[in-house]
Amino acid sequence: MNLYWVTTEDHDEDWFMVAKSAKEAAKLHENEEGYNPGDARAKLVTAIPAELGAEPGWPSEELLCALGARYLSKETPLVVELNGRTFCEGLLQSHINEVTDDYFEEQGHGRPNNTVKQVGIE
Repeated sequence: MNLYWVTTEDHDEDWFMVAKSAKEAAKLHENEEGYNPGDARAKLVTAIPAELGAEPGWPSEELLCALGARYLSKETPLVVELNGRTFCEGLLQSHINEVTDDYFEEQGHGRPNNTVKQVGIE
């Protein structure tokens, strides 16, 4: 098994994927995130030692750490450093959190996701 970094043109859901091949990693990402075939691209990050017993799909935080990953941010978006490279998760969730906070703030309930209000953006 290998660890791949999988991206799409919109970068909304970029994240790691465990698979035997880049083709499999891209296909898993497309299926899990609702993309069309051919939308995702996967690049090898590292081989996963057999003793870690990794299964195809999204890696756990434990697996990433066992591979030497260091979380630079555990807030949305997640940022991970691994093998001298920095990876930032797709930004869709952070956009959802901002919109949710804007709505709650308009209703007088604060910003439950603690996002910073974007000033001057309509």
